[in-house]
Amino acid sequence: MKWNAHDADVYLNAKEYIDTAVIPLISVDLGEQFKSAVSKGEFTSMLAEELERQLKGRIYLFPPYTYLQADEKSARDLFDLKEMAEKHFRHTIFLTADERWKHALSDEQRLLWIPAVPLEHMKDSLKQKVLDDQIEQILNILLQYWNS
Repeated sequence: MKWNAHDADVYLNAKEYIDTAVIPLISVDLGEQFKSAVSKGEFTSMLAEELERQLKGRIYLFPPYTYLQADEKSARDLFDLKEMAEKHFRHTIFLTADERWKHALSDEQRLLWIPAVPLEHMKDSLKQKVLDDQIEQILNILLQYWNS
């Protein structure tokens, strides 16, 4: 389910089945890392959309958390966001291709860091294959979370 009014109604009527919040983390950088930030953000967004498509009815896809720096302030914001989400969802997962979050978030945060694959010059069929391969890995991790 996505962050829209229709899916909000569905969630409210079936929230006992929807136990996982997925929150994409996307950097906004117009400096030297502009192209890299855009590429990582695009990959993260596509991955999150595909994950939601495959697990509709089990996860709720939040809007992306956009940030300028993966720093203490943003980490505090994510902690607050996670605390709020955990009042309604059993699991809260942060999804990103930005490796800086591996160092900025503490161990108790559920961070799924997936290295970005540049998709801009790939054919659609190859893009889908890459996304499917990544989703398979994410599903294995989610199954471990759900079973713990």
